Amino acid sequence: MKSVLILLVVFFCVRALKKHLEGRNAQKAAPAPPTPPKEQPGAPRQKAEEMAQDPVCGSYVPLSAAIKSTVEGKTVFFCSDDCREKFAP
Repeated sequence: MKSVLILLVVFFCVRALKKHLEGRNAQKAAPAPPTPPKEQPGAPRQKAEEMAQDPVCGSYVPLSAAIKSTVEGKTVFFCSDDCREKFAP
């Protein structure tokens, strides 16, 4: 009976040690996720810029970089001059 208890204790110790070592190896193998740049205290946060979808090719373009055209009193945004030329209302 005493030998069975000793075997059980040894078994669980070996099992626990094996799991511990596997966990350490997994942490070393997996690269750490990139950390976002730290914001400086008191620095203003940038707002996300609004996007517009080009009606010709379907791509999204920031409003500050979009080519604007007025068609039938409605403002339409394009990603390039080629898309603006292809557009036919």
